[in-house]
Amino acid sequence: MATEINHEELAISRLASEYKESVNLINYIKTLLLEAQTLEDVFQSLLTDRWLDTATGTTLDIIGSIVGESRKFVDASDFFYFAYQGNAQADSFGSILDTGLGSRFRSVNEITTGFRYLTDDEYRVWIRARISKNSSHSTPEDIIGQISFLFDSQLIIFVDGNTLYEISIGKKLTTNEKFILTSGIVPKTAGVAAGYVTEFDINSFFALGNVPGNKGFGSLTNPAQGGKFGTLIF
Repeated sequence: MATEINHEELAISRLASEYKESVNLINYIKTLLLEAQTLEDVFQSLLTDRWLDTATGTTLDIIGSIVGESRKFVDASDFFYFAYQGNAQADSFGSILDTGLGSRFRSVNEITTGFRYLTDDEYRVWIRARISKNSSHSTPEDIIGQISFLFDSQLIIFVDGNTLYEISIGKKLTTNEKFILTSGIVPKTAGVAAGYVTEFDINSFFALGNVPGNKGFGSLTNPAQGGKFGTLIF
């Protein structure tokens, strides 16, 4: 990515020492370079604001249309937000130590019932899923790659069977990420189904066999020594 240039600061820094305190000359230079700085800002925007992770609004809609994923008209009641106990869509605060906990705050005018369009952050996940699905042949490697790309998980455990497969995701998913996972966006081979899908803490998990990073059983004297069991998603 190109380094952004502040044309005014660059020009002033190149003045001879006897002119560095000349207010009139400096203001004149700033006026001359005003349009150059405007163009610089526009070109930087073209470079940085047209990517999936940075695009917003209409620009994100364009990216979605390129890959074939529209900004869905979704049932607002399927999503969860931070709220107090008793609210049907309530979820807790997040945690720095566990990003899988909690949900985002709801904006002032955002509806929680009826149908609405996906927000930019929600829409990005669907676009990522579509990008991966467009190039997938639903092989085990493709499914592992897609889930890893979709949820930014470093470890995916895939157990292949004849007509069933099992997936364990090395990340604590948010409530809304689980909703996306169960929406059918992840491709599968015809006649083959997911027996179950689980999530687990990649930093402390229990597993049998030769699974890198697993902590095994704990003990009565030191229960923290062992790993935690995964959680069933579906």
